[in-house]
Amino acid sequence: MLRVCLILAITLFCVGHAARATTLPDATLMDEAFQAAQWAHLSSAGAAVQQTAARRAAGDDALATLLQQRQIVLDRIARAETQLATLGGTEAGGDLSKAAELGGEIQAAQSDLDLLDARLAQDHPEYRQLLQPEALRIADVQASLGADEGLIFIFTGKWQTHVWAITPDRAAWHRIDLAQVNIESSVTEIRNSLIQANTLRAAAALDDAPDEGVPYAATDAMVLYFEILGPLEPYLEDVKHLYSVVDGPLSGLPLSLLITDWLENAQNLSLPEDYRRVNWMFQRYTLTTLPSVESLILVKDAAGTETDTQNQSFLGIGDPDFAGSLSTPSDGTFFRGTTADLESLRALAPLPGTRRELIKLARLFNADDDAILLGTDATETALRNMPLDQASVIAFATHGLLSGELRGLAEPALALTPPAEISATDDGLLTASEITSLQLNADWVVLSACNTAGSDGTPDAEGLSGLARAFLFAGARTLMVSHWPVRDDAAEQLTTSTFDALNSGTARRKSEALQSAMQTMLMDESQPDLSHPAAWAPFVLVGHGG
Repeated sequence: MLRVCLILAITLFCVGHAARATTLPDATLMDEAFQAAQWAHLSSAGAAVQQTAARRAAGDDALATLLQQRQIVLDRIARAETQLATLGGTEAGGDLSKAAELGGEIQAAQSDLDLLDARLAQDHPEYRQLLQPEALRIADVQASLGADEGLIFIFTGKWQTHVWAITPDRAAWHRIDLAQVNIESSVTEIRNSLIQANTLRAAAALDDAPDEGVPYAATDAMVLYFEILGPLEPYLEDVKHLYSVVDGPLSGLPLSLLITDWLENAQNLSLPEDYRRVNWMFQRYTLTTLPSVESLILVKDAAGTETDTQNQSFLGIGDPDFAGSLSTPSDGTFFRGTTADLESLRALAPLPGTRRELIKLARLFNADDDAILLGTDATETALRNMPLDQASVIAFATHGLLSGELRGLAEPALALTPPAEISATDDGLLTASEITSLQLNADWVVLSACNTAGSDGTPDAEGLSGLARAFLFAGARTLMVSHWPVRDDAAEQLTTSTFDALNSGTARRKSEALQSAMQTMLMDESQPDLSHPAAWAPFVLVGHGG
């Protein structure tokens, strides 16, 4: 790691002298910087894709079990380290006994990991290399891209941002003096305008008052595009499908809602007709998010096992039995310790729109009624009894809860119908660690829930939440996940329209299908409030978008 950091520091120092918001002529330097930045960026989500590929490639039950056990141990270590990092020191009144406990957990898990690695090296040496993600050369990326595809990689440093654009026959790199704190400020402004729009709309609905609209942070959306991606437009002119790998603050924002043309009076952008006149990034490219650069090859390989969209089996779970009025348990009092407080879980707001959403999806796939779990049937126990490994499309439509969002909730979770009593197998929460133990073979997993792609709600956190990582590891090839709390009517339209576009043949790619659904919502004059990006932009595709 020290060597990687030194290479990165030296290479990015060179770029400061070789370019200023321009492309670099030196292909060797560009390639070295590209690889060094990847090493600095490698994420647990990327590792999850790598692990999934290893399991799928194994074709060996014993090996698959060993690799899955290894990932579970790694997740234990990551969660313990995250908890340890949040504890204050002695000067801050930190909990020393808890720190010692977590230290012991990390040490014990590391011992388990060493034993698993020893077994893997001895019994399956050919797969040991799959566990170590490797940085790709630019030529490797080019060889993996289709004729109309491109990839952008944005690496955000403390004081500067570096961006690579790669197509099958071209590559460019530029540096901008845009610090992490500046990007974070813009992302926060955009996210706040989106969340405020949803909040005020909900309040207007309760009061039966007209929704006057909330101005979108259009200036920030324009500045981010023109500063970061604008200089690379000439290199992407033939690209229709764009893969993106981002880190830092930008991981908290879908690139789809960046604005690609400069607007006058952008601060006044608030009316439906205003939004329909804007040129959005999702209209220029169909977009797919990757957790890391090296996962491009892995998702391309996995795409070969996908089934015909006309012959996909569907499973859905949603509209859990909640009886409260709170859309999210934001005051941190709903969960105590490491298990759910049932009364608080039951206090979550019901989501009746998710029932309609899942029924419509089931009809698209000609699924039987027993293919969806709704209301009191939407439990952990019932879910585990479903043939998850036989479903090519699995949809969750419920509240998504992030690690750290609630006091005592140490990992992300999907909220399901609370049981009468908590048991070891059913506490009403399907956590990330439980998801990793599922055996999936799904072309799609739809997480129509709150914040399932938004890490912990801060714009500088890891781009994929623990929920997304967990599903990638469990065997999903493509995820459709949301960046902020989604209106249930908007979620219903986005998901059903996306699959309808695929099944009808009007969209060739998954990313095209989502693009079509977003465009339809934006231009729908019968529901003007759907034109705000808070309604049509929450979802992104993660993994394979072809």
